[in-house]
Amino acid sequence: MSKKYLMILGVGLALSACQTTPEPEPEPEVIEIVTEPVRTCTPISAVEKVVIPAETETITAITMVDNPPYEPIERREEITRETKPAETIYIDSEGREVLDICQDDLDVIEEEMVDPMPQGG
Repeated sequence: MSKKYLMILGVGLALSACQTTPEPEPEPEVIEIVTEPVRTCTPISAVEKVVIPAETETITAITMVDNPPYEPIERREEITRETKPAETIYIDSEGREVLDICQDDLDVIEEEMVDPMPQGG
């Protein structure tokens, strides 16, 4: 009986060692969709330019020089300094700031931004 079991076991192992190869799967069909580019930027003609003025601070500087035997020499001078520079922003019709302005319109913006530096001070 043990020979029968060994033979059945041997045939079972031999048959289980065989492996069938699967049929090749067909290549998936590639569908090409052609779309027009979508403009995600805002044209300059659709925004409004807003100039936020510079914030300034005026301080009084006092300089005192001892001048014995006379009164000390005192000089007062008002100095105005800029604490925050002026800023130009662009807003849309809903009042929100626009940061993405189309490339075609950059030449117009750059021409507006080229202002001569103020003289003085």
